Amino acid sequence: MSKKTQYQPIGINGNEPSDAQEVIYSKEFKRADIAGGYRKPKVNQAKNENPDL
Repeated sequence: MSKKTQYQPIGINGNEPSDAQEVIYSKEFKRADIAGGYRKPKVNQAKNENPDL
C-alpha cells in the first residue's frame, strides 16, 4: 500500500477539471485534513518510518 496519498478530482458529466483546478482542489483537501485532525497521525507515522521526510 502506498503511503503517498493524492486526491484526484473527477469532473461532473465527463468534464475533466483543468490542471490548475486539480492543484487548488488538492490544496483544499489538504487544508481540510489538517483542520479535521486527520493528517497529523499519518504524518507522524510516516516520519517515524522515514526520518528523511
